[in-house]
Amino acid sequence: MIAGHFATALVPYELTRKTSPAPFWLFLAASQFLDFLMLVFVSVGVEKLEPTNFLTAAFVSMRSDMFVSHDVVPVFGWALLFGAIAWGLTRNRTVAFWCAGLVLLHEVFDLVVGFEHYVLGRNTMGLGLDLYNRAPVVGMLIEAALCAAIVSWLCAHRARRNAPVSPRLKWGLYVLLVGFTLATLSIATRSLASRFGI
Repeated sequence: MIAGHFATALVPYELTRKTSPAPFWLFLAASQFLDFLMLVFVSVGVEKLEPTNFLTAAFVSMRSDMFVSHDVVPVFGWALLFGAIAWGLTRNRTVAFWCAGLVLLHEVFDLVVGFEHYVLGRNTMGLGLDLYNRAPVVGMLIEAALCAAIVSWLCAHRARRNAPVSPRLKWGLYVLLVGFTLATLSIATRSLASRFGI
């Protein structure tokens, strides 16, 4: 899952902005923390994500080995770490719990939509639907629906509090989150290189 993770950051931001305000970027960072870690670990050769060239990548043929950043046992540790970072930055227990929760939610949504992950390494039980490899179109449609549901919830929540979201922000969020996810359908089963003969 890609844009769907970013969308989840809207929920705690909205729910805490009046009582326990924290910068939106902190929730965004929490929602994508595991992927930031993965990029670091891939760049230093600890983890693998293939193919490495974006133009030759299609979700159905991608292979990953994200045993440090995305296996279930390490994720609990990463959630605690990010929760501690959030606590250190804000001294707010609610924000810290939400940030740790966003890290765990990232893993849950990956197990539904993204790649298969393991409990602790390839010799342990694999978990998840592995939709990126088995049915990437279905996975991306689920992600687009999640993004649409979160934006819709945000708009309804604000409207109930007599602070409606502006049409520009509302449609901007739909285009950014839902539109981006639907755009990734172009590389669900075929890479850009094969599609355009590059």
